[in-house]
Amino acid sequence: TSSNVDCTDTFWSKFCTFDYCKAQQTATEKSGRIMSISYFFSATFSPIFGYLVDKIGRRAIIASFASVLLIGVHLSLAMLTSSPVFPLVGQGLAYTFFASVIWPSVPLTVSENLVGTAFGTIVAIQNIGLAVFPMVIAYIYTLSDDHYIPNVEYFFVACAICGTIVGILLNIFDRRNGSILNKVQ
Repeated sequence: TSSNVDCTDTFWSKFCTFDYCKAQQTATEKSGRIMSISYFFSATFSPIFGYLVDKIGRRAIIASFASVLLIGVHLSLAMLTSSPVFPLVGQGLAYTFFASVIWPSVPLTVSENLVGTAFGTIVAIQNIGLAVFPMVIAYIYTLSDDHYIPNVEYFFVACAICGTIVGILLNIFDRRNGSILNKVQ
């Protein structure tokens, strides 16, 4: 079976199953390129969009839109069998929108003497998520007979829905408190 073939072993990769190992290597490289799409978009467009946010404000609105976009992205990854390229472009744009508004919002919302504490708290919460979510994903994967699709994506949809609700509440709170996040600074 294919699980018995070790393409890192010269015997298998050069002599017995050259075509199989070459196809596996090509698939690995292609999947790596596809999975980097969202990060490429975020790295490329975050500075540009950050500049735009400096000019137009609307931070809380854009953060909410990023969550709504992620709902569509993860629903399409869960339900469609077509290429993941376009959803991953959408995910990259959502990351771009969110990163461009979340970090510059911190100094606008906390006292100057607490900015470092606020950034530290945000990074701590982010790292808690980065530590806990893989375990949750592994648990969902196991419960789903070792399949990521669709249940893991539905979990991400639920997270994006929570983000959208928080975004709506943030916009309400911001409006009631002088629209600090949504106005141009």
